[in-house]
Amino acid sequence: MTVETRSRAVSAARRSSAGGMSVAAKSTPTAIRTKKTGSSAETVNSVVRSFAVLNALNANNGSSVAQIAAATHLPRATTYRILETLRSLGYVQRGDDNGAFFLTAAVLHLSKGFGGQSWVDEHAKPLVAQLGRELVWPVSLNVPRRAALIMRLASDFDSPMIETRFHTGALVPLLNTASGYAYLAFSEPKTRDELIAACMTETTEMLCGTPAQLTAFHAAMPAIRAKGYAYYSGYSYTKGLKRSAAIAVPVMHGVEVVGCLSMRFFATALTRKALEDKFVPIFIDAARGLEAKIA
Repeated sequence: MTVETRSRAVSAARRSSAGGMSVAAKSTPTAIRTKKTGSSAETVNSVVRSFAVLNALNANNGSSVAQIAAATHLPRATTYRILETLRSLGYVQRGDDNGAFFLTAAVLHLSKGFGGQSWVDEHAKPLVAQLGRELVWPVSLNVPRRAALIMRLASDFDSPMIETRFHTGALVPLLNTASGYAYLAFSEPKTRDELIAACMTETTEMLCGTPAQLTAFHAAMPAIRAKGYAYYSGYSYTKGLKRSAAIAVPVMHGVEVVGCLSMRFFATALTRKALEDKFVPIFIDAARGLEAKIA
């Protein structure tokens, strides 16, 4: 056999082997298969199947193993193992009479991190981008996260007008930031008291408030509520950098503060009069527009 003939034979064998694998994959009875996502990573079949079972129960709560297996096109043994795993985690319980499976209230906790914030991507994201382009200074949307806020949207990396830039996901303290001031000042009194109590006992040092900070907030709160915005100056991230300041206005949903629109700038670059004449009205109008969309 010549080298060329041997090469052709090996290539044919490889094609046959690859073809055999492809056929085997196509004949798999499970309706849920591993597939490529938008990235180079592949989906994890066990996770996909678990969510298929949860979705089936969500559509028909109180289904039997056989019914869920039929709905998901999964083998009954696989369906049963997934249900038992979900039951051990507290997301599913089994009925006493007929052995049917039911979702528990624990599944509601899966949505708590979402908090009904589809408005962030749908309405706030284009708004923050627009404000960032028009005002040049970095603009952000910070939303509540326990005894702090979290930066959900930011134009920091599109702005040349700041020395310290933050990624989305950065935690924002309550008692030494403009957004924290706005969040506390416009929250209901009971909620404010609870947030302050949690903030003062926060174990993370950067989020923990001090008595001096609390006194300063209480002194500033009447003006914040009267003018509709909060101002904070004194950010000092790194020695040698310019001192920064910020303004923030609340985004309300009824009586609840669901976010704060904020703009950071060099403290010496803008006077309070310039802020109140030009920038504060823009942010108040932007917040009211968001509130109308999420009402």
